Amino acid sequence: MNDIRADLSVHKEALVRDANALLLDVQALLRDVADEAGVKSSEARAQLGERLRALQERLDAQRQVARTRVSQWTDSTDRYVHDHPWQSMGSVAAIAAVAGALVALAVSRR
Repeated sequence: MNDIRADLSVHKEALVRDANALLLDVQALLRDVADEAGVKSSEARAQLGERLRALQERLDAQRQVARTRVSQWTDSTDRYVHDHPWQSMGSVAAIAAVAGALVALAVSRR
């Protein structure tokens, strides 16, 4: 189960890095647009700044929702695996058999 949590943590960190990079790019674009706009730049900067703040708030809310959902999913999966170890092993074996069959088909076609 720790492997799943580690994988989820890696994906979560990548999502946060990507979102932060997007926000930095948007902020840089806003600065560039405001510098080029001339007289109306202060108005444009205010409007775009407000939109950026709204975007950041929505992104933060989505991050929190995603964290909550992933946490609930991992906890319920962990409980199920501990309560039904043989069914879990059977499911894993079935998935592995299907994946092995798909790989065998792919290799045999080459």
